[in-house]
Amino acid sequence: MKKIVLSLALLGLLIACGDKEPKAKKKNIVVTSNSHNGEPSSVALEEIIKEYNQNNPEVNIEFIPGSSDYEETMKTKMATNSLPDIFGTHGWSVNRYKEYLEPLNNREWAKYLSPAIAPVITDENDKFYILPLDVDIVGLPYNLDILEAAGVDPKEIKTIDDFIVALEKVKQIGVTPIYIGGKDSASIGNIYDWIAPGLIVLTNDNPQGENLKNGIFDEKAWNQTGEFIKTLVDNGYINRDALTGNDAARALGTGKAAFLFFGTSMINEGNSYNPNARLDFIALPTKDRDQKSYFITGERMALGVWKDSPNKKEALEFLDYLAKPENVSKMATANILPTGLTNAKSDLGKFEGSYNLGDQYQYVGFFDREYLPSGAWETLCSIGASIISGQMTVAEASKKMREDFDKLKKNK
Repeated sequence: MKKIVLSLALLGLLIACGDKEPKAKKKNIVVTSNSHNGEPSSVALEEIIKEYNQNNPEVNIEFIPGSSDYEETMKTKMATNSLPDIFGTHGWSVNRYKEYLEPLNNREWAKYLSPAIAPVITDENDKFYILPLDVDIVGLPYNLDILEAAGVDPKEIKTIDDFIVALEKVKQIGVTPIYIGGKDSASIGNIYDWIAPGLIVLTNDNPQGENLKNGIFDEKAWNQTGEFIKTLVDNGYINRDALTGNDAARALGTGKAAFLFFGTSMINEGNSYNPNARLDFIALPTKDRDQKSYFITGERMALGVWKDSPNKKEALEFLDYLAKPENVSKMATANILPTGLTNAKSDLGKFEGSYNLGDQYQYVGFFDREYLPSGAWETLCSIGASIISGQMTVAEASKKMREDFDKLKKNK
């Protein structure tokens, strides 16, 4: 009797279960970027993701912030073709990642792509592969209080010669003209990245842009970049601890330095040390006075969809959600940068006028991304440090750059 009762109970349970539809498995979409944990852009993205997950219970968007080894991690994932569903391209959407990314020209928001970023992220077939949530615009950060004390009008700095004159005036009042935070090697690599366009690309005499893109490296032309760095060293225009310094934002904000070769995000950080400091940025100088000074533009918070993602449909739907004007505005405002889509606007606060750039300037991509093979950034940092330390002459640094350029081009 007990067996019969148990059998009937089990049968009833099976029938009851059979009446219910099996629940669909929630899809997990992994999003990662080079934005570190706690950075304003990471915090903003996490808030958007939380809202999306609440309104879309069939998926779970999981955000994994980047770390200092983000680039190496992504190279490993490319080698095994096992990338996240959505990932940040940190300036390399075309030159490094495009074969792994889904083209996005057919998305509804594509028509709003900002003309400031479009040339940088579009390939030779007019395809682009990322949603640019903002536009990284780089100029030369400065402390106006120091420049005024030195008798320098930053808006009058148009050429490299103008810049050198300004540095000398700052030195004469006992302030470090340029703070180099060499503990972060990017501070040294940035000198090349930002000055090379004005010296060897946007120039009337022997411009090297097309040569570099075609794999031709001219040591004599490149010497000009090393000579610029040596001029900074020989004339005492950089801090004595340039190779080990790690206090750029504080130096700018507290008036210990007049200029930085760091991104404009340092301005906001500098003001955290001194809210009353008048910090801003100017366009970068050229060698020739009849050439317009320039800003560097590129990817900052830019996300694409892995073309082989098993959840590609859902990943694209989330990317479309991110592209909504209110979300683009939130992300760009977090980085205090212009938006990557024209139907959205960020809150730039006191920098609103600084980003009203107009056509009186030229716009170029980051030098190493535009003109050098992948991997050359490390060489820029090392040869710059060697010139500063005196371990390399300018000619030796140029030779090392050419050797690595040729090797990296060959192995591309």
